[in-house]
Amino acid sequence: MIRTYREHDFEELLRLRCLLYPKHSTQELRDEVTAFFYHPHANRFRNYDLWTSLVYGRGDGRLGGFIEIGFVSAVDYEEKLEDFRNTAYGDEVRQRLAANLPIPVVESWYVDEDLRRKRIGAQLMLHAAQWVREHGCLFILSDTDDFRDVSKKAHQSLGFDTYHIDAEGCHYFFKRLI
Repeated sequence: MIRTYREHDFEELLRLRCLLYPKHSTQELRDEVTAFFYHPHANRFRNYDLWTSLVYGRGDGRLGGFIEIGFVSAVDYEEKLEDFRNTAYGDEVRQRLAANLPIPVVESWYVDEDLRRKRIGAQLMLHAAQWVREHGCLFILSDTDDFRDVSKKAHQSLGFDTYHIDAEGCHYFFKRLI
């Protein structure tokens, strides 16, 4: 079942984030999750104007996956505008930035290995897309590191287009919502 994160999910969400980000310490990720939920403007990565975390509950108190998505302040995202030059998406992004409207970005997306290939990741993304639509936007941005082949394939299978690959190999995705 997909639902919004609840406070009692904290330890399970932390477990999933530790699997997604194994190079980070548990304490670092604990601090990050705390900042996301209890001090969103203190997050060291982005200044989210609006934020949600959706989780997949296994039905036994454990989580099997999650997606975190937020609207990044247009001012904070303006430096990325160059990445959209000469893409089919540039106008949509530029219009939101010109109107000082925040940009919807997937921060994290993960499904436990034993639940993959069961459309749970797709369901999480569909719920995130609905949340974005409800907040007045018709596209989503996302990214993943070059070494995350599963993530790249998942984005592509859900209709995301790669609009930029940076010098470190990070893949940036755009999806227009219908």
